[in-house]
Amino acid sequence: MSEIDAKIRKLMAEMPNAFNPDKAAGVDATIVYNLTGEGGSVWTSRIADGKCTVEEGEVENPTLKITMDAQDYIDMMAGRLDGMQAFMMGKIKVQGDIMLASRLMTFFS
Repeated sequence: MSEIDAKIRKLMAEMPNAFNPDKAAGVDATIVYNLTGEGGSVWTSRIADGKCTVEEGEVENPTLKITMDAQDYIDMMAGRLDGMQAFMMGKIKVQGDIMLASRLMTFFS
């Protein structure tokens, strides 16, 4: 397992613990994270009923699909890369509910 892969797995495992249900009130969404490049993998997060779950793999017809380089995802989660700037620079590709994408980071502390 590469260092990047290990970091991604840790971030995904921590996602439910960092979830703030008050910030995501009324949200019912499935988000696919398609992380590319070294250490890349695909993950699905489900936000519904005040809970966030994460599992490895992809589902069909997600509410939102985010495609980005695995290292960029790590940098974004660490605060070294601004999500909106990354999107504007083409480092993040979004398919589906763009408004959800713009609010997603606010659901986590």
